[in-house]
Amino acid sequence: MKSIHDVRAANDDFSGLARGAQSGDLIWDILASRIRFPAILRNRLERHQLTHHIKQGIQSGQVLLLEAPCGFGKTQAVLAAIDTEATSDVAWLTLEPRDDDPMRLLSLLAISLRQDSSFGRQSVGSGGYSDLVSLILQGYQRDRAAQRDGLPASLVLDDVHLLGHPITRALVEQLIAELPSTLALVLISNEQVSFATHTLSLDGRLKRLGVDELALSVSETDALFENEKNQGLMTSTALEHICHLTEGWLTPLQLYRLELSNVTQMAHSISDSPSVRRFFNDALLSPSEKRDHTALYHMAEPDLISDALYHAMTDDVSTTHSPSAFSASGLPLWPVTGKGHWYKFNPLFRDWLLTKGVAGRSQRALRASEWFESQGDRSEALTYALRAQNAERALEIAASGSEALLAGQDTGALLSWRRQLPLNLLERSPRLRLVYGWVHAIGGQFSQAEKLLEGIPEHDADALAGRLATLRAFILRGKGDVANSISWADRALADDTISDHTRLMSLMVRSSALTATLQFGEARTANRIATRLARESGDAGCEMLAVYDHARIELGKGYLKRAETLLRHGLEVAVNAPYQPPRVGESRLQLCLALVLWHQGRRDEAESWLKRSARQAEQCRDLGLLLNMGLRAMLAKSRGELEQAFSWIGQAERTMQLWQVDEPAYRPALEALKVSCWLHSDQKEHVDVALRNLKRNNRDEWVPELFPMLPGLLDAMEIRLCIARKELAEAQTKLTAFRNGDAIDGVEGGSAPLGHVIYAGILQALIYDRSGKPDKALVTLRIAMQEAAREHYLSPFIELGRELRTLLPKVLASGTESGFYDALRTLFSVEETPEHGHSAELAEPISDRERGVLELIATGLSNQDIADRLHISLHTVKTHARRINAKLNVRSRTQAIVRARELGVL
Repeated sequence: MKSIHDVRAANDDFSGLARGAQSGDLIWDILASRIRFPAILRNRLERHQLTHHIKQGIQSGQVLLLEAPCGFGKTQAVLAAIDTEATSDVAWLTLEPRDDDPMRLLSLLAISLRQDSSFGRQSVGSGGYSDLVSLILQGYQRDRAAQRDGLPASLVLDDVHLLGHPITRALVEQLIAELPSTLALVLISNEQVSFATHTLSLDGRLKRLGVDELALSVSETDALFENEKNQGLMTSTALEHICHLTEGWLTPLQLYRLELSNVTQMAHSISDSPSVRRFFNDALLSPSEKRDHTALYHMAEPDLISDALYHAMTDDVSTTHSPSAFSASGLPLWPVTGKGHWYKFNPLFRDWLLTKGVAGRSQRALRASEWFESQGDRSEALTYALRAQNAERALEIAASGSEALLAGQDTGALLSWRRQLPLNLLERSPRLRLVYGWVHAIGGQFSQAEKLLEGIPEHDADALAGRLATLRAFILRGKGDVANSISWADRALADDTISDHTRLMSLMVRSSALTATLQFGEARTANRIATRLARESGDAGCEMLAVYDHARIELGKGYLKRAETLLRHGLEVAVNAPYQPPRVGESRLQLCLALVLWHQGRRDEAESWLKRSARQAEQCRDLGLLLNMGLRAMLAKSRGELEQAFSWIGQAERTMQLWQVDEPAYRPALEALKVSCWLHSDQKEHVDVALRNLKRNNRDEWVPELFPMLPGLLDAMEIRLCIARKELAEAQTKLTAFRNGDAIDGVEGGSAPLGHVIYAGILQALIYDRSGKPDKALVTLRIAMQEAAREHYLSPFIELGRELRTLLPKVLASGTESGFYDALRTLFSVEETPEHGHSAELAEPISDRERGVLELIATGLSNQDIADRLHISLHTVKTHARRINAKLNVRSRTQAIVRARELGVL
């Protein structure tokens, strides 16, 4: 029988240095010195939300588990959550490798819970470790009941991943299972803990914080680099790129920040940062064997990796060398949500791994291509065949049909690999020309796509007639030539020999072109067929594109809420797809959702989706990145950040030039964005010149695929310029044409898109206001607001905010109480007048519908005109008028108007 004091430990040799002390006593004192708080870092970033989560988790009888790879600031986060004045209530034990010994661990637990004096001198038989745990916890409970001083209320076990011995793991598991109701337990681990926690989870006594909670948010990263931004060492664009690369990984961000602060010459990028590279090498790779390193280098080569793919790529069949094993061991290799057993590396860590340049990469890419083909994924099979630079295999796969491949393809990778193909390869394969025709067209390189098609021999062109017609339709739609794109799409659809994927793409081009001409019914018919084909194909990429097309139709009509529902459904399809390389479809869904949110004034949500969409679009080389940056410019302008808005416009232009996008595909949109910014800053001469150039260069009235709203937007800008110049007669003439022109008359059912209606109403109100007709201005503006409220359509008011800054508050001060009106009040910093001004003096308040009738009465409209305007019966108008007179205690229309103005109802 041995006492804990008699157990020899790794540092027992020091006991001989102390005279007059027994070995066990001295070791006990040395172990007691281990119970102490770690050092608190200086200039620690305040993370209030994380601190709140941790404080909620440190509760008596509960376990808080923090699991994340090293460098996520777990220890410092817990320190920040502990009340500095109550540190005596916390026992903090930072474990070491030598603590992976049952008796040593028990000794440390006994000291932590102040049970060394009563428990430590007792003798326990060998194998009675679990009894010792129970004795320690029972002694702690007795002392708590007796209110003994100095007992901790919380126990923190830091670095529990170092406990690998089965018995030590079992002791921690027992500690969790028998945790006293008066003790809070915090476990901090760099790896997934190997002991069972499910019982506590089911009981609601376990709170787990992982990478998602510990990673810095975008706003926290921005706060971390605030000084560097103020000093000009970090731009907003560079910061966003760092956020994407690091995914909020705290230590690399802090190390890079220190380098920026101390740099005496041009700073490295974070990918080239020496201190970050040392952190990766020392903290992540040094503890493992060289063979493990090689396995990691191999795993980093695909965009996503699974155990099955890794073993197919290599001859390594070891179960310890697998993505799932490395993920569990605390490396930054995350399971991909909704993707089963697929994993992805932290982008910054992956970039570093790829710099190692391990031999045999082409052979592994070829084996990956064969594996994907065996899984039925020909899109990824083509990707890896091109990575392997295996021309024959790429030709063989491309022969299966370019449209099916491109629906879910990483077109950016295909474009970069074209440079590595043998020079004669495209000449030998018309089908590969077709593949790269699609690649260039998706990237906005329409002229290069057309050149590839022109080089196809006549006999091959006849055999591929339907497929070539589909691509030509896509190219023409991308350019904005709506009429000819419909013609070519119809020609493709008339070919009975085309595949379902080719037919699907033709239908979506047709639908997009019809939407641009406001023929929504025909567009929806084409979309329904395309959606059915997409579902029958079982291809998630095709289904996402079909959902995107449907959402664009609803967005064109102005049905924002319906569009949002569709887009979120489409993104669910993306999440549930079994494998997810970068997809054009997903990028477009995210972008379109951001556009809907922007229209609804949900700017923070829109910006979040724009950032996600940008990453996908950059990887896919998708021209949608242009609209993404354009929306970022509009968001900046709406916040009054004109310099940042022009910065985004400039960045968009540089990106398009770098991608070698045809200038007509992006120049008009960027010029229109500049006009919007110049209108905001009242630079009328710049606006005039730019609008003239835009009108002159678009004489054919083409409608860009990404910017179907552009023609109407330019018309609205011309009207705004006339109003700014006080050319009100000209503004009224142009507005009448805007309302009654071909764009509106062509709408099926006779009703214009909601966006047109709202813009026209606001512009008409502005013309009335500048013409000295305040009553008509207010009534017209209120009607426009009522239309906008149906879909929470805020963007026209945001865009025209400068012109509306005096008129709109008059309506909002006595407006309806609703989420839409409240949002406008917040945007324009308007406080609602209590009880609608002085209307509290009325015995019975005027209702919203009655107020609408009263406002129209004030403009001089007859009862019949009011009925026609509000789409109600003449009898209903007369009823409202009688009630208004009764509530205002008047007998005539004129008296009602005067009294209403006195009371602030009008």
